[in-house]
Amino acid sequence: MTTVSTADPQFQSAIEACVVALKRMADYELNATLSQRMHELGERKEYLNPEEHEELLALVDFTQKRTVEKLEARAALSRLRAALPDLLPES
Repeated sequence: MTTVSTADPQFQSAIEACVVALKRMADYELNATLSQRMHELGERKEYLNPEEHEELLALVDFTQKRTVEKLEARAALSRLRAALPDLLPES
């Protein structure tokens, strides 16, 4: 097993890149147009044609996956902050 110092610039750079990516995912918000479309389809779900029904299912699936990824990103950031408090202060 390789040992890496947290003072190593490569390590710090890698952690910073991870934090940026995780923060982006943790702060993700669904595009307003997509959200509105999903809401519109959901409001009349009993009357959708097959294409609209498939579209609604796809939007719900997409939203659920992004929500899970958002929660996972938040949990990963929390774990990184706990493991490396000097490198990742609470924000």
